[in-house]
Order: sequence, then C-alpha cells, then structure tokens
Amino acid sequence: MKFKANSRRRALEYEKEWVAQWKQDNTFEKSVENRSKDDAYVFYDGPPFITGVPHHGTLLSSIVKDAVPRYWTMKGKRVERVWGWDCHGLPAENFVEKQLNIVDRRQIVANSSDETPLDKDGQPLPTISLETYITKARESMVANSESWEGVIDRIGRWVDFKGAYRTMDKDLMESVWWAFKQLYEAGKIYEGKKVLMYDIKFATPVSKAEVTMDNDAYQTVTDPSAYVKFVFEHDEALQKYLVTIQKRLRL
Repeated sequence: MKFKANSRRRALEYEKEWVAQWKQDNTFEKSVENRSKDDAYVFYDGPPFITGVPHHGTLLSSIVKDAVPRYWTMKGKRVERVWGWDCHGLPAENFVEKQLNIVDRRQIVANSSDETPLDKDGQPLPTISLETYITKARESMVANSESWEGVIDRIGRWVDFKGAYRTMDKDLMESVWWAFKQLYEAGKIYEGKKVLMYDIKFATPVSKAEVTMDNDAYQTVTDPSAYVKFVFEHDEALQKYLVTIQKRLRL
C-alpha cells in the first residue's frame, strides 16, 4: 500500500493514552510487586535538583536510566525505582537567594543583634533572618515537583513519585552522618588538600559539575583589543627580511 502523508497518528496524540493506561492498570506497580523481594536488583538513581524545570540534559539521562531497570525487570528481577530530589548544594542556595534578593551572604543573620552589613558604597544592606532563609529554602525545594512528574510520565519512565525522598529529609541526613561516623571510626577519613574552584560571591568552593549547571554560569564579557599600525621606511635590510619570511612560509 502506498504511503500517505499525515496518515500516521502523531506521538503527541497517543503517548498520553499509553500513560493513562499504565496508570489505570497499575502496570509499573505490578511489575514490581509480582516479583520476589528475595530476587531484587538495586538501582541507585542520582536525584536531580528541583531548582528548575526538566530540560534536555535531565530528560536524556532519565531515558538512559529507565532502560537499565526495565532490562532487569524483564530478566525477572524485582526493581524498585524510588524518585528523589537533591535539595542541597550551591544551585539550591543560588535559587533561593535570587528569590529573596540576597546579593551578599552577610545579609543572612542568625541574630537581630548582629552587625548590619554594608555594601561597597558603605550603605547598609537589608538583612534576612536565618530562620526565614531556611523556611524559604524548604518551600522552594518542592515548588516544581508537579511539573517534573508530568514530563517524566510523558517520556515513559516508570518511577515511584509518591514515595519520593528528599535529601533535606531528617532521616536521610542523619543516615549520611551515620555513614560518615562509621567511616571515621574505621580510620577511613583523613584530612588533605585539594585545589578547587571558588565562588567569591557565595563564598564557597564549587565542583566542576556545578559550574555548568545553571544557565547563568557563564557571563558574556566584551574584551576590547588595541591595534597599532606602524609605517616602516623601505630599506634594503627590511626587504631581505620579508623575502626570508616568505620563503619559510612556502616551506
């Protein structure tokens, strides 16, 4: 049969129907519950930052991550896939401080009696209590979760959003400190030195990954160049020099 243009259904039309069918039939949940806990495949998924909406980088990695647990599920393994949110680090702090119009971290004060910070012109800067800063940070870390869930569903990735963890949860943070304590007592923690990039605005070291994580990580700078033109008087020595250069270039 001859192919007819525009006769095929667009993915935009039928992908939502597939997602709705999976949810109605609990397809993902059944693929986990119908397999024995004694034959599990543990899949650790590094959580994304919740400071923005999904983009090409996060979606591409999500599609790759989805292929691994699907493969082991088809091999008969029980693969629980719990979603997570990374709520710590410089991107999260940068996100919150933009919302609170914080231009200098000295504006964040633990006590109202702290000395008022001054800007470069000697003018007092408005201060924000540490409690307000923390509260706003916690609120911001869950603000975009709904937009993520819809997009992750549309790309066909199966994850458990209802039981999603957040790195700022008390139980999770305490488990990290517990693990660190075990390493310390085993003599695995040592003090050393390492050269790191440093953010002078936020007064903190940054990893190489964090430098390229935000859209405003790089600043366009105009670097003017000065060109000076000299007029040389024609003489025999200069002529010989130019001829020599031309010969070398031909070689």
